[in-house]
Amino acid sequence: MVPKPMVFELGSAVEVSIYDGSWFSGTIIGCDNSDRFLVQYHCNSVEIAVVSLHHLRPLPPPNSHQEFKSGDKVEVFHDHCWREGHITGDLVNGRFVVSFRYSKEMTFPKEQLREHRQWINDNWVSSNRDRISELPDNVLLHIMNFVDTKDAVKTCVLSKRWKDLGKGLVKLTFSPNLFELGLVGTVESADLLKVNGLVESFKKFASWVFSSRDDSCSLLNLTIRHTWTEPEHLDRIIKYAVFHNVQHLTLRIYSGFRPNFESIPLIFFSKSLTYLEIWNGCDLPEIILPKSLNLPALKSLKIGYFKFTATDNDCAEPFSNCLVLNSLMLIGCSLHDDAQVLRISNSTLSRLTIFGGKTYQIVLSTPNLSSFTILDSTVSHQLFSTCNLPFLGEVNIDMYRDGGSDEGWNEKSSIIMKWLHVLANVKMLTLYPRAFEIILRELSNPISLRPQPPSFVRLESLTVNTRLYANISDEVLISTLLGYLLQNSPMDKLDIINV
Repeated sequence: MVPKPMVFELGSAVEVSIYDGSWFSGTIIGCDNSDRFLVQYHCNSVEIAVVSLHHLRPLPPPNSHQEFKSGDKVEVFHDHCWREGHITGDLVNGRFVVSFRYSKEMTFPKEQLREHRQWINDNWVSSNRDRISELPDNVLLHIMNFVDTKDAVKTCVLSKRWKDLGKGLVKLTFSPNLFELGLVGTVESADLLKVNGLVESFKKFASWVFSSRDDSCSLLNLTIRHTWTEPEHLDRIIKYAVFHNVQHLTLRIYSGFRPNFESIPLIFFSKSLTYLEIWNGCDLPEIILPKSLNLPALKSLKIGYFKFTATDNDCAEPFSNCLVLNSLMLIGCSLHDDAQVLRISNSTLSRLTIFGGKTYQIVLSTPNLSSFTILDSTVSHQLFSTCNLPFLGEVNIDMYRDGGSDEGWNEKSSIIMKWLHVLANVKMLTLYPRAFEIILRELSNPISLRPQPPSFVRLESLTVNTRLYANISDEVLISTLLGYLLQNSPMDKLDIINV
């Protein structure tokens, strides 16, 4: 039972919501032992009725010289009740045009209007109250940091107070919707007039934003996605961010425009960066990285379509000076010149993901690695490890066709088997359809020619995803293949999941 507020007693004047947005005045003439009241309406055309508590409110306080303007939410006395609406026009002569939810606009004198209020927690709350402006500056600034910078700076036109708020933004996001602008593709395929206009527009806007900022504020977060601009201008933005101790940098270079080499060393020698996501468009020439990335505070790195440089003989080892790196994702990366080996050497690395890239050897010196995902179109990367990866929790192996032929199945299967030997300490292994299909071909070879699978001594869960391939949906075939994969592994605590 809902307790009755003290304001609702026998003889209390109240208003009742009979239908949405309309309030009829009346008097309580009775009540029962729950939350229901008997109401006598002041309008003779409405009969006495039993009303539940949530349809009831006391009479609002009278207006005290209330002034109205367009946009205000009001209540209008019309057809024996107060109806909720919005003022859509001020006729100056004390009359206002009001719009209602379920009927056409109508004109009323000021005397028939009152401020719209809500009865909340036994208090009257104005619907026209500017709650946003009542927030302190630090809260408003925090909210503005979550929206695109173009939208955030539009607030400067609201008032003198809002004009200066944008100068303290610590998160800047430039992310135009290229689909809406009709600018998807390379510079050559796009409308050059649109491109030139967008380049100039972004240059002016970004220059204004950075020149207006309070230089005493650090720039904690900078995101630039798919933004068309001149290389020199992008370089200036990157330098500004690095010199203002940026901690979180996302940079997706798009369609023929990329920073000059002048700003690249600044990024990869930053002392403040904790998160870095940098993609060089796959249709652009790859950028050659420094031999070593000196990012002592970096915890997460996503890097796409860059080249790693050898430090010793034919081996590239770029991550050893990232002292607290926890998560690493490589997309379409390759090795420069004569380098043949990518050594991922990091004692703090926990999560590693590798998508595609040109053929090279990968050597893991990552004793604390707990998650490893590889997606490879050619199944050509050779994988090695200097330790037995004692904390490896999950491994995900997937392939995609990439328009290539199905030649070299035996070689691909052999490579995947070598991966599994390196990753044999895994607890949860997931094989996606293409990887499963490649291993399946091994069953067509004589037993003597099949590579020996590893002993998965810690394996607790094996997930096999075959639903996209009708030719490997046969349960007997799947069971046979699983028997082959797990022939050297203990089965007593293994959970096999086929999805």
